[in-house]
Amino acid sequence: MNRIFSLIVLLLIATVLPACSGDGYALQGRVIRGDYSAVMLVDADDSRLTSGEGLAGVSLHVQQDPGQLNRRTLHRGNSGGDGSFALPIDLFGAGSFNYDIGFFARRQAYDPATGYFRLPPKSKRVLVIMTRGTDRDLGEEREDLYDQ
Repeated sequence: MNRIFSLIVLLLIATVLPACSGDGYALQGRVIRGDYSAVMLVDADDSRLTSGEGLAGVSLHVQQDPGQLNRRTLHRGNSGGDGSFALPIDLFGAGSFNYDIGFFARRQAYDPATGYFRLPPKSKRVLVIMTRGTDRDLGEEREDLYDQ
């Protein structure tokens, strides 16, 4: 009986641990030009991920627990030539556990785009839409009061 119980526990651990590791998880998506600026989660087969004018060189910042004192940067990157991106996220259980995320996108001569959501499963994508406008600081960085 103890052997069977041990075997069941081992099988459960072997099944659950790979799903909980942050290895291989990335926020994937695309930045496109539009009539407004926004960040949204969409299904992987959303037509906007393959149509529209992609924006290259958009600065992307992913933050855990945005708006909190203990917020931390998970990844910084840029969109590619066609506006696509894949930002690796190194968090235990990424894609399975609930993590609050802030997603910030900026590019010169474009209004910034921000989005706040739970870290999505691998089946979802991030669609960033940006419109021409004025780039500005989004306030996502913590202020260093010691330097003031």
